Amino acid sequence: MSLRAGSRLTVKVRCFGRLRELLNVKEEEYQVKGGATLKDLLLKHIPERHEKVSKSWREEIFRMARGKIIFKRDGNPVLRDYLVLVKGRPLDLSYELRDEDEIMVLMPVGGG
Repeated sequence: MSLRAGSRLTVKVRCFGRLRELLNVKEEEYQVKGGATLKDLLLKHIPERHEKVSKSWREEIFRMARGKIIFKRDGNPVLRDYLVLVKGRPLDLSYELRDEDEIMVLMPVGGG
């Protein structure tokens, strides 16, 4: 289903590990405009809701240089060691959000 620009949609975000502790939430819903991307959610919507920890959020999830987020040539920020899944699938941060998307932000698990 295609949404018109300016329409509202609801997405659910679940954070794990350090991010869950940082935000002090397990899961929350966001109302975003049609056309919003994963990048918008991570750079704008989550930090705005959690203003007191927004700097820590950015430093935790994104690669930084001299206090600024590093961006790829395509305009997407470079994630630290986090994995962003939409409905269980890893997608590029330019992915356009859809109504009722379920986003998980988690740190990859390694073992040996």
